[in-house]
Amino acid sequence: MDSSILLKYDQRVPRYTSYPTAVQFTDEVGQARHAQWLGEVGRDGAVSLYVHVPFCEVLCWYCGCNTQVGRHQNTFETYTDLVCHEIDRAAAHLSVRPKAAAVHWGGGTPSSIGPGRMARIMDKLREHFDFLPDAEIAVEMDPRVISGEDIVTLTRDMGVNRTSIGVQDFDATVQKAVNRVQPYELVAEAVKNLRAGGITDLNLDLMYGLPLQRQEQFGASADLAVGLKPERMTLFGYAHVPWMFSHMKLIKEGDLPNAEERLNLFNEALERLHAADYVHIGLDHFSKAGSEMDVAQREGRLHRNFQGYTTDTAKTLLAFGASAISTLPSGFIQNRHSARDYMKAIKDGGLATARGVGLTDQDRLRSDVIERLMCDFQIDLEAICDLHGVAVQSLAGDMEKLNPLIADDLVTVDGWQVNVLPRGRMLVRMACAAFDQYHAPDPDKPAHARAI
Repeated sequence: MDSSILLKYDQRVPRYTSYPTAVQFTDEVGQARHAQWLGEVGRDGAVSLYVHVPFCEVLCWYCGCNTQVGRHQNTFETYTDLVCHEIDRAAAHLSVRPKAAAVHWGGGTPSSIGPGRMARIMDKLREHFDFLPDAEIAVEMDPRVISGEDIVTLTRDMGVNRTSIGVQDFDATVQKAVNRVQPYELVAEAVKNLRAGGITDLNLDLMYGLPLQRQEQFGASADLAVGLKPERMTLFGYAHVPWMFSHMKLIKEGDLPNAEERLNLFNEALERLHAADYVHIGLDHFSKAGSEMDVAQREGRLHRNFQGYTTDTAKTLLAFGASAISTLPSGFIQNRHSARDYMKAIKDGGLATARGVGLTDQDRLRSDVIERLMCDFQIDLEAICDLHGVAVQSLAGDMEKLNPLIADDLVTVDGWQVNVLPRGRMLVRMACAAFDQYHAPDPDKPAHARAI
């Protein structure tokens, strides 16, 4: 891809982990609607669960998650109690006792509150949900703050069977530039302890676009990560949005790579992962050839949610904790953002509802279109419109928005079939934006990361 194409399409577009995206959420959706929507949960199969722990011992300057520095045990104890109260209150609105297919712990650093408190929350979830025998229980871990003893507790008492470690980059200069210093030896020791604890599904995150990254050095980091033999890897692009996360202002913008350099960093790591027999999954995930995720992608069964690409087929996600977003049959609900506001809302005796958005029939159609493009890089619009009982001609105007991508040999169209070509893979979000009714770029109010 030449630099002129790069510059042309290096625009700000959603990551499309949901549709409508969080930008469309409003406070018009409150507790009453939240309670009503919870009553519809569980009628269409098993659900997935998410718990957000918004605390870290040290703040990483690149982080785009809702987190804060927290070290006080009293705060952790109170937060744990209140998450348990929230689970009780949400469950009281359910009309059935749902089965749970998966639990994902995110943050922040979930283990910051301690494995014992995590186990208490897990017990509360089991009190209200029937876990499937093969339920995936995944935890994001920070190798700087997790011990071998903690890992034993998580796997034995909580049933954790999948973990993810944020590596980002092994280069010491880059680590210092983003305030996340964790030598390779520390990560390797954590991986060793995880394997000893019985973890057989390990993911490592790498991140390109960080300050002071260089192509060859980033390739070396990818090689080191591959050498730890994770089952999955992710290769995320750093989104520099200091107007949304003030701590990103601590990163020197002059040290950030430009769009062409970002693409070179991505391709360098991509070559190393391909050479190690990792299959490219979707936009930024990688999995060993023949894995469940690889097979799901080839068979058109891959899905995308707030955690990225997944084989989880649950249509409902019940999320607990500060800023957590639930995917319910009738729409999306987000909890109050800060830990302080979240805890006050639960102490006041209600749900922690902050905002949300209800789904229209058009939203459901376009959500499916965007998800299939993000997962399969191709779609038969006529077939998907038939499933939704909508005339495919209603998407004619959206198809016209693909014309620039077609002219630049990034996308092909045959009738109502759309195909994102390999050279356009990194720009698939631009193709998705053509079918996004709400996306209207505003240079004065940027709300999304760049496409590259």
